[in-house]
Amino acid sequence: MGDLNTEARKELQPLIGGYEPGFALSADFYSSRSIFEADLSEIFFCSWIYAAHVSQLADSGSYLLLEIGAESIILVRDSDDAIRAFANVCRHRGSRICTETSGKVRAFVCPYHAWTYELDGRLRSRRSMAPGFDQSGYGLKRLSVSVFHGLVFVNLDPDAPDFSNEVSEVNSGLDIYGLENTRVACQETYTVDANWKLAIENFMECYHCAPAHAEYSRVHALKSPKDNEALRPKMLEEAKRLGYSTGSVDNSMPRGKQDVGYFYARNALYPPCVTGSENGEPVAPLLGGIKEYGGGVADIQLGPASYGILYPDHAVLYRFLPRDIQKTDMDIVWLVREDAAPGRDYDQDQLTWLWRVTTEADKRIILNNQKGVNSRFYEPGPLSEMETFTAAFIEWYLERIS
Repeated sequence: MGDLNTEARKELQPLIGGYEPGFALSADFYSSRSIFEADLSEIFFCSWIYAAHVSQLADSGSYLLLEIGAESIILVRDSDDAIRAFANVCRHRGSRICTETSGKVRAFVCPYHAWTYELDGRLRSRRSMAPGFDQSGYGLKRLSVSVFHGLVFVNLDPDAPDFSNEVSEVNSGLDIYGLENTRVACQETYTVDANWKLAIENFMECYHCAPAHAEYSRVHALKSPKDNEALRPKMLEEAKRLGYSTGSVDNSMPRGKQDVGYFYARNALYPPCVTGSENGEPVAPLLGGIKEYGGGVADIQLGPASYGILYPDHAVLYRFLPRDIQKTDMDIVWLVREDAAPGRDYDQDQLTWLWRVTTEADKRIILNNQKGVNSRFYEPGPLSEMETFTAAFIEWYLERIS
């Protein structure tokens, strides 16, 4: 992993050398096939990517697929209760083994020639092979897995660092939410015909929030840096009293290729809002060890493509996965307390309303952005002071890809 091909190097060197700090990237970064392949190789295939919540792999044999570019990954809970990850590639002639996105099995059976694999990846049986065939060397290709606060991460790099150790500074911020004791209430995928970098660049800034997200902006003070800074001191004082972590940790743009990016900070909600909903009112039972709302929201980043918005009564997880040069899946998961029942403890439409309308708007924004970048008249413009995280992302990206 991590070896750029000659074509990508030739294309990238003048582009990186000609980049003007504080500006957007040039169009080739969002439209070149060789650069896209380099993005996969240098970032997504050697980084920790959020794959699932443990509740989605609750029983032995339950599995789901994670698709990154042209790669397909099987996540499964085995008979020893361990969560494992394998390349979705048969060791016979390479067929995809799992064709359904999720399910429950006793073993994995390749639909082509019926080679059969145990839940721990070992080859169980193979039909009509020559005498003396040693099946012990033909198990499924294993990938690195780490479970952190109930969140399952996978890494395709055999030299991946220990994820939990790398992000241990975030522990104190996440403890109160008890994410390991939540479950997925809803999951949606919004596919946008745009490069993955445009999707993340949009997510990293709130410069567009006031003009584009009226619903979000009624609740979140982050849409105005002035408002957020004015409200944060009182919010943090109340948060400290209630047991929330009030410190901030920012390693969102690590410099080493093997480092794991992470971020944690609390931001204010406009009073009297207490959570992320249509009217700012509660939508589900309080999570974990939380006793009162506190008027704030925690924002987190874990890895280069996984983000979270942690409210007192639910959590929203975002994941950006490239499918092609100009096709990106924006996956969203809503988590509620594991014993919360739909219809009794929460209404799913109310729970998901805010981030559904926000993401639908983002999908339009990002698509329009890509269409403009594809124009012969596109020229990178200067970033605003409200786009500092986007500027940092671009700087980090250029360092990683170079």
